[in-house]
Amino acid sequence: MSVSKALQFMDKKDLECAICLNRFHQPKTLKCMHTYCLQCIQKWVETHGKMKCPTCGQEHDLTKEDLQQLTSTTMITQLLEYVIKTEDQKPSKCSVCDNQPAYHCSTCQLYLCDGNCFKQHKILPSTKDHPLYKLNMKEQDGKPTNCQVHCNAPLEFYCTTCNKSACKQCDHIFNCLQKHKVIPMSTAVDNFNKEANEVVKLAHEFEDRLTKKLETITKNVSEFESQLKLCRSAIEIQEKNLIMKVRDKSKQLMSELESMYKEEKENIDSEFNDIDSKMMQLKNLIVLTNTIMNKPEEIENLRSHNTTINVLGTDFDKSFHKTISTPNFIPYTNLDELMNTEGIGKITTADRLIYEVAEDDGAITVTKVEPNNIVVKVSTLAETDPRQLAATIISSSGEESPTQIEYQGSGEYKISGRYNVEGDWQMKITAGAAHIKGSPVNIKVETEGLVHTIGNISDYKEHKKFEKVTDVALGTDGCILVSSNSEEILKFHQSGSLIASVILNYSFVDFNSKKIHTNVITAGMHRMGDGCMLYSAFQRRIIFKYDDTNQCILNINSKDLQYPFGLTVEEKSRVLYVADCEAHCVYKFNVDKGRLLGKIGSQGSGIGQLKEPQDVTLTKDGHVIVADFGNNRIQMFDANGKFMRVCIVGCGEEDGKVMCPHSVTMDMDDNLIVSSNHKLQLFDKNGVFIKRIDHKDDGLYIPLGITVISNRPRRVAVANHGENNVKIFEY
Repeated sequence: MSVSKALQFMDKKDLECAICLNRFHQPKTLKCMHTYCLQCIQKWVETHGKMKCPTCGQEHDLTKEDLQQLTSTTMITQLLEYVIKTEDQKPSKCSVCDNQPAYHCSTCQLYLCDGNCFKQHKILPSTKDHPLYKLNMKEQDGKPTNCQVHCNAPLEFYCTTCNKSACKQCDHIFNCLQKHKVIPMSTAVDNFNKEANEVVKLAHEFEDRLTKKLETITKNVSEFESQLKLCRSAIEIQEKNLIMKVRDKSKQLMSELESMYKEEKENIDSEFNDIDSKMMQLKNLIVLTNTIMNKPEEIENLRSHNTTINVLGTDFDKSFHKTISTPNFIPYTNLDELMNTEGIGKITTADRLIYEVAEDDGAITVTKVEPNNIVVKVSTLAETDPRQLAATIISSSGEESPTQIEYQGSGEYKISGRYNVEGDWQMKITAGAAHIKGSPVNIKVETEGLVHTIGNISDYKEHKKFEKVTDVALGTDGCILVSSNSEEILKFHQSGSLIASVILNYSFVDFNSKKIHTNVITAGMHRMGDGCMLYSAFQRRIIFKYDDTNQCILNINSKDLQYPFGLTVEEKSRVLYVADCEAHCVYKFNVDKGRLLGKIGSQGSGIGQLKEPQDVTLTKDGHVIVADFGNNRIQMFDANGKFMRVCIVGCGEEDGKVMCPHSVTMDMDDNLIVSSNHKLQLFDKNGVFIKRIDHKDDGLYIPLGITVISNRPRRVAVANHGENNVKIFEY
């Protein structure tokens, strides 16, 4: 938009700084696209440390160098130049009549009064669309710049005693000059604006405090209502559990009572039957005895009957003294006492709502390593004393371990403890008498070493079964991607089960052989942060970029590529680093356009030179780490390719040495993991040996590509080329 067009839509305040409320002086534009005076921005940064835009509230970290590099909007600069020039050249009379000018036409270059001249200019067809600029922009709305008594005289003095302003014609100013403290009007305005800015600053600071307090209260209310709901549910569950336990115990007592009844019933029935039997025998004996009455010759039978009756009587006397066990229920009174005194639980209150375990620390799986110092982060909404927090670590067997609580500042605590036994642990964190949100933290401690092996990769392939595994990568869904010098990319669960086999098809012309190919033979891989996958095809001397739908969106078919293998990307600068074994360097490409940006290193064995580099990775600081295969070392360069240092060197079997390093990567702690012909090792970012990850009997033989697949627990997957399998280790 031109300056003339902009004048049609411009308001007087558009050229005023929102901080000093004056016309822009050296206007500078922030990243949020709002403009202020350079001096105002400098003062704000000096006072507050950070620049907070008064218009949108966005914060900007600005150094002295950043302030010098701030740019000004071209349109604002041009408008300022026009306004200054127009007002400086403003005549005392309208270009048409003798009235005072109020507008300036940038097309006609005329100064017009706000009477008929202005109206005629807006009516005439030839001039009605001309942009007009309203003069006297320095006037503040509602605050006249001229004396209210002597209208044409500007205000030049201010009496601090009378708190009045005056022009040279005001009579009382001469009395003030002799008795009171009188200062120039410009000084009075500057002093007032300075004090007003301090008031605005104080108001903004208090507004920020109120906003934060309101956010805290809102979150606390939400947390309170959520906890209230949980407590109600917990009480109902406790009630149901107690009722269920009482019912279960009642059923148990009823069952015992029924068993007792059944047993006694059987005894009683047996006695009834026994008595009935004896009664029957007695009746029979009475009948028989009556039949032999008056027959002395039946004396033997009579005596036999007598003996039988005596035996029956003896048996009866023995069983007659048996008693029936009568059941009796005796209720326990201690339960009533407990319910009367303690109830079914209690409600406690504490400042738990201001504490919260970090979301990623809610459940942790770690490896038992030395030192096994696991950290749980707790955040708070208020600056509180860390001694209010207490933490206890308890194993599944009841073993307790001490903890340390350290306040990190900015409302964050670090709670650390040691776990020296594999198994399930809990970290119980309390504030006062109550658990904080996210407590207890469940912690599973596992043994380090080989977790499992994904068997012979050829068994899962349909194409080029004779080719062996070359690289592994972590998919966006947490799966393990496996390449093996074929068009197939295998996807496995971390447990080792196959998910799918993806075929990479794409028609392209080989830059070197001029042949048309339809399959992508992949060796190295790298997953970008946006989900795109990069594949190196050293047989085709090409780098391919596929989106998350497995569609090829770029192929880097450079004549410079000879044997590309390891890949990595610096996401912010969009630089792709490619380790080329036969070119003996690391190439740099733009990952979006495929344009060659340069290279790192040259062939040789000297410091900073490379010999058959096979892999490349980046530190958190953006430094380039190269697996210098032919020179048996790991080297570090800066992003521009300048040599920094040799991190790891030495060909040997002992720990801390690397024999033909094939792959290198960084883990979450910025430690180096290096695969070489004979082992898998862990170093810190400076190359200091930490430990060997694998064991001699784990079956690693020529391990190539490696990738970290989990941070908790720390797990790394290895493309075990010699044995054609994939091994997963915890370290």
